[in-house]
Amino acid sequence: MRLTFTHSPLDHSGLDRARPDWIAARLADPAARCVILNNGDPVAGADGGPLILHPAETDGLGLAWPGPVFLGVADGVPWFAAAPQDGQKGVDFRRVTMACEPALAAILGRARAVLMWLGRRRFCSNCGARNEPRDGGLRLQCPSCGMEHYPRTDASVIMLPVCGERAVLGRQAAWPPGMYATLAGFMEPGETIEEACAREVREETGLDVLSARYIASQPWPFPSSLMIGLIAEVAPGEPLARDDLEDARWFTRDAAQALYETMARWAPPHYSVSRLLLQAWLDGAP
Repeated sequence: MRLTFTHSPLDHSGLDRARPDWIAARLADPAARCVILNNGDPVAGADGGPLILHPAETDGLGLAWPGPVFLGVADGVPWFAAAPQDGQKGVDFRRVTMACEPALAAILGRARAVLMWLGRRRFCSNCGARNEPRDGGLRLQCPSCGMEHYPRTDASVIMLPVCGERAVLGRQAAWPPGMYATLAGFMEPGETIEEACAREVREETGLDVLSARYIASQPWPFPSSLMIGLIAEVAPGEPLARDDLEDARWFTRDAAQALYETMARWAPPHYSVSRLLLQAWLDGAP
């Protein structure tokens, strides 16, 4: 299963983008495209899909700082992203990326993560001066103290605890009725992936992790996480919903299969690594 936001077609051009003349040439390229997002949501075009313009066509939109931001090059086409200062409200990002083709979803995912980072980094966190964009907007530099700022990625573990023929799934109070999913949490400084997995499972269910096996990872632009997917073998016991969970319970393979089939009401199977973990276990993964 190819997960949404993975297999991006973009070459990030990490060496070339440091040259302002190279970025200027990409902006002027007749094939260049720029996606427009407002507060992280794509603005709709006339066809109902995401609004995609040539960078020169964005002049009348009153773009927010720092203007078009370089995303990468896909099949010779330079891609940029920009946000309007004021303007048309965006369409829900999840709904749009569930429906659009995979390559565009990956581009929109990168655009959202970068633009939302820029929206929080106008000023230097070291001295408070206004940052200046570099590398097409993918690096910020403070003209006062010289500190450099780069887009951040927050590492998170997402795991399916299993014991024999049963798996633990949990739910949060804000979720739709009947919705259960895998457990997840952010990694903390000084932790390995396995240690973060064990800590999160213990905090949320009280169960002890015996071992953890990596399955897959997924960029998750809400706003800028990397979800590291694991199947965790846990010791027998009764799960206790703790931390931010409303409920946690054991599911047999048959019960988990029935739940998996109803999940289509909320999102397609390829949208989240959570579904991939559950499918891997249902297919026989230990």
